[in-house]
Amino acid sequence: MIGNDDANFSTAEIGIIVHATEDKDRVLEQLNCTLGVPPDSFTTRFAEGHWKNKILLLTAILGKSEANSLYMKVKSILGDKDGALLSNFYDEKGNLYIRLDKQRVCRRKATLSEGDSVRIKFKPILTHGPRKSTLNKRRTWC
Repeated sequence: MIGNDDANFSTAEIGIIVHATEDKDRVLEQLNCTLGVPPDSFTTRFAEGHWKNKILLLTAILGKSEANSLYMKVKSILGDKDGALLSNFYDEKGNLYIRLDKQRVCRRKATLSEGDSVRIKFKPILTHGPRKSTLNKRRTWC
């Protein structure tokens, strides 16, 4: 599926890993400033790293209006180069998966990244029409 400029998503799921050397409150504050996602939207789970270091797993699920606002915000702060690449990150179901560089987000900027990132999954609003087999049966009845 190729994306377009119109935001039409049902939800957005945000995932962030906060390492022991990072300040959770500062990461959430900067995420709010950069992307407009309030800190109280996130739930926290705890994990342990290979060397027994503390790791926080932050997740947020945004509803339709917040998801569409987030998408428009991300598109507006990405540079032209990264913004043009967004259409490459849709799967066959229309989900958009992007990763933003966490360090750049904390500096109120955004670039696509594969490393330490803010992961966002946008789920589309799906409209279900009649299946082809149903259409074929209806055609034979008429």
